[in-house]
Formats: sequence, structure tokens, C-alpha cells
Amino acid sequence: MKRTRIRCGLAATAMGAVALGLIGGSHATAGPNAGAAKAPATIIGKFNGKRLVFAAPKEVVAGQPLKIVNRTKPRKFGPHTFSLAEESLIPGTRREGEKCFSPGRICLDIAAAHEFNEKTGKVNRPVVRAGKSGWNRVFTRNAKGDSWYTEKLGASFSQKVTAAAGTTLYYVCAIHPEMQGKIDVVE
Repeated sequence: MKRTRIRCGLAATAMGAVALGLIGGSHATAGPNAGAAKAPATIIGKFNGKRLVFAAPKEVVAGQPLKIVNRTKPRKFGPHTFSLAEESLIPGTRREGEKCFSPGRICLDIAAAHEFNEKTGKVNRPVVRAGKSGWNRVFTRNAKGDSWYTEKLGASFSQKVTAAAGTTLYYVCAIHPEMQGKIDVVE
């Protein structure tokens, strides 16, 4: 019940914030790669006709920009997060996904890191940077990870991958935990 309230609250937040223009402009591009010459590797959040997915390359070069783009309609699907998380914490089944907003579970931890206010429905921190600048830190049971929140069609966020080559980054949308994947960091 609480998970449903939070999920509904996040969706309502997105709708209200978009209508009132409270959260971020059209594109949130930040990080040390602003204006970098390298084309970023891109992960796209989209609806593939059957389900919400992240369409992503299998790998990214360490130090290369990684860009996340939202291609879903907020009025239909609500907001999204792109959140790095420890593989073992990402829901593996539909039932685990349904419990993801329970205390001690990753989705609730991500919402808290974004400073989601259940009473007002406002997300006070659209970007969570937990480690050194760039994509490198995952949510664990005891620590925040890197995450981006969006509620606008076409919004994007880009920053360098600062995780070491040889690392696999696992990611999930806290609002739609069935949206998940992994990307290998290579030299």
C-alpha cells in the first residue's frame, strides 16, 4: 500500500512539476564532459510496444560520456530514474518489483536519495551524485549511488563514466523497476 502511495505520489509530482515548471529545464546536461568532443554512449528509456525498457549499448569506454534520454510520455508512464545499483538489490522478478518500495529496498532508498517528499509530491534533488563526479557509484544497502530523475519527454542527462575499466554498471528505474540493465565499462 505504501509503495503504491509513493509510486502514485511520484507520478503526481511529475505531472504537477511539469505543469508548473518546477523541476529542471528541458535538458539537464552536467558534469565534466559538457562540451566534450566525444559522442556519448546513449541509453534510451522508451516503451517498446509491450513494456518500458532501457535501450542501451553493451559497453561504454571508461572516461566516455554516458547520456540517458527519456523517450516516454510522462502523462502516460510517469517519471523515471536512471539509478546505478548493486546487482543483488535490483528486483529479479515481478513480485520483487512490487515490493521494491518497501523499507530497506532499493526503490525506496532511491526515492529518499532524490529527497522525494511524500506529502508535497516534490522531488527536491533530481541528480544524486554519490561518488566522484561521473557515473561510478552504485546504491548499496548502506550507501547512496548515482542517479538521475526525469519527468519530461526528451529530457536527457550526460556525464562521464568514471568507473574503472572492467566494471559492470547495473542500473534500474526506481519507479518502474522492470526497467533495468547493465553496461560494461571497457578501456
